[in-house]
Amino acid sequence: MFIRVKKVKKAEEIYEYAHLVSGVWKKRRLKHFESGKKFVKFDNSVHKYSGLLGRVYRVHEDKKNVGFENYFGDFKEFVEDNDVEEIYKKLIGYELLCSGFNDVKGIFVKGNLHVDLNRFVVHDGCKDIVIKLKDFSGYLCSLTLNNLFQIKKIENRYEGVYLLKKLKSIGIELSPDDFYILAGKLIKK
Repeated sequence: MFIRVKKVKKAEEIYEYAHLVSGVWKKRRLKHFESGKKFVKFDNSVHKYSGLLGRVYRVHEDKKNVGFENYFGDFKEFVEDNDVEEIYKKLIGYELLCSGFNDVKGIFVKGNLHVDLNRFVVHDGCKDIVIKLKDFSGYLCSLTLNNLFQIKKIENRYEGVYLLKKLKSIGIELSPDDFYILAGKLIKK
């Protein structure tokens, strides 16, 4: 499953909406002709619409430099001292602070955009939304938050790659050394 963004024109303004899409691959068909058997060409992938995630708000244009070392201190000690959920919350909080959000009692606010990491809710006051944190990928919404926070431990390489994909889908980019430290914590659990 992946997120697709589509533009919609409403009252002379263009808005972007994020949709959840699942891709299904089909096998090529073998047809019989008088000259023999041949494969028929057609698109092998079919995308099925799974639901609307909400309006997309882009906040990656006005990035601030908070300083990774200033925010976390020594990353290895930070990972060892905290549990997995607290680590995820701090990593997402760091990305939101870099994007211009303010931390108000555990809820990150920028204008009418609200991100509550305790309840995994991203909204604009009344509706669910999607916040685009990076140029490529980086979609922060209730679905991606739930998917990330379900990963409590990893047991093999494939689950480690899955964790890396989920971190990147939200917009968290760790250095290879920092990811190795985080994966080491999740392997020990």
